[in-house]
Amino acid sequence: MSIENYQRARQLIENAGSGFFEGPKPESLVAKAEKALGLLFPPSYRRFLLEMGCGSIKGLEVLGLINDDFEKSTVPDGIWLTLTERRQISLDRAYVLIGEGGDGTYYAIDTRHVSCNGESPIVRLSVDGRESEMVAASFGDYFLEAVRRRVI
Repeated sequence: MSIENYQRARQLIENAGSGFFEGPKPESLVAKAEKALGLLFPPSYRRFLLEMGCGSIKGLEVLGLINDDFEKSTVPDGIWLTLTERRQISLDRAYVLIGEGGDGTYYAIDTRHVSCNGESPIVRLSVDGRESEMVAASFGDYFLEAVRRRVI
């Protein structure tokens, strides 16, 4: 259901007529981001990157891709932020940061766990990145629920 939930979230955003998203990113850039992080993105997050890049809607900021400068960027570049947090707090290399919790915590894809359809759960990380709590079974599920809270 993850890809379907991602599509539902996109439809809600289109119907709401609001939000700002960076826009589609080429496959080569997504592959470069995976290489920079040393992991593969789950299908629903990969589709988000390819179709939307990164962006925000009504206070929800979804981290993703801006360009290929992963060393000198800023939020909402999730690749840059993930690499930065790896250096600053020794963030586990299996995490991909996709959102901020507003209190110093982050939402992240936990690529250590992969379902039969290739999806990975979304967790909320503690400020130091050492503790996690699962919040959704996949990026698509997380994205749909977060968008629903903003636009419905």
